[in-house]
Amino acid sequence: MKLHRIALRNVFRNGRRSVLSLTAVAVAAMSITLLFSVLAGIQDDVRHNSWNFDSGEVRIRHGMYDEYEYLNPVQYMVDDHESLVTALLDMDEVEAVSPRVSIAGVTIQNSREIASFGMGFDLERERDFQDLSSLVASGRLPEAGRNEAIVGFRLARELGIEIGDSFTVLTQTRARASNAFTLDVVGLADFPLGALSSSAYILPLDRAQHFVRSQGGVTELLVKGGGRDTEGLQAAIEERFATLGRDELNATPWTVASGGYAYLQMAGPIYSMFALVFFVLGSTVIINTTMMTVHERTREIGTLSALGMKGRDLVRLFFTEGAVLGLAGSALGVLIGAAIALVLGRVGIDFGTSMELIDMDISNVLYPAVNAGTLVFVFAYSSVIATAASFLPSRRAAKLSPVDALRG
Repeated sequence: MKLHRIALRNVFRNGRRSVLSLTAVAVAAMSITLLFSVLAGIQDDVRHNSWNFDSGEVRIRHGMYDEYEYLNPVQYMVDDHESLVTALLDMDEVEAVSPRVSIAGVTIQNSREIASFGMGFDLERERDFQDLSSLVASGRLPEAGRNEAIVGFRLARELGIEIGDSFTVLTQTRARASNAFTLDVVGLADFPLGALSSSAYILPLDRAQHFVRSQGGVTELLVKGGGRDTEGLQAAIEERFATLGRDELNATPWTVASGGYAYLQMAGPIYSMFALVFFVLGSTVIINTTMMTVHERTREIGTLSALGMKGRDLVRLFFTEGAVLGLAGSALGVLIGAAIALVLGRVGIDFGTSMELIDMDISNVLYPAVNAGTLVFVFAYSSVIATAASFLPSRRAAKLSPVDALRG
């Protein structure tokens, strides 16, 4: 009888032991799969939030604004932005452009003053840039040409306002003079970032330009190019600047402009340490279970030796059993882990308000992401560890004399 048939028969004959080994491998593989899914979800989430609310894939600003950003230099704006948007959209590398006016100010309501952040959006163009409707918790989006705003629901709660109410904002104009304006609340927004829900509101771009007396300028243009080659996109935009004679502008990739990317760079080694700990724990469980299984079968090894089975055949037999259990357990664990990750990827993991205390572009609700390459890697890793773990103890046991092995 061929060794692989004997190995399969042994796997099914020792059902309880096989189930224990398979479960240990599956739990380890499942845990590692879930860990990588969560980490992938964090990376996707940070990029999504950075691109939509912070830096785009590439951010275009006046060079002096970037240099003195800490002073809120509202006087340095991107002028003649309409022709610039048209020129950018003519580029093959560019998929969408979002001109924006940022309004840093103080919101005044019932003698209360709360720091707030207004985002003036071109609501028509923004449809190609992101899905604004997904932000609407209640009410509707504001309309161009009207003094309306959709307000972060936590900011509205703090101000004590609801849909149909109004609030006043005190800010600076482009000439660095003070100006106050009043907006009607037409909707409440649930931003993915808790910090935005607590401080931000969206108003039409034309009204934002009017309130800050921007003279037709905008604070910045956010550009998306699909994410395939961010550096190439930046270089292409800078070439277009040179062609248009717009040397006063800076094109900054999100890898430089975004605090979210800086967070990923900082947290990367930490996540790697978490992954390493999971690998070590998972490997320990797999190795311990597999080695104990072989050691418990020393007498069986002695019996097979007494019947004439050679040492190398014994090693191959137990190695084959380990491979079968390793492959089955790894496949089961990866499938269960992927299934759980897919479910969580739809319903999300709600961290509540805890993420508001952290200054990072991570949403309150995180959606794990399943990556095919990761699943293959975890399956291969778990299978190799489980198979290799059966080699040393079976080789050691095979070297015992039949008499010693039968004594256990």
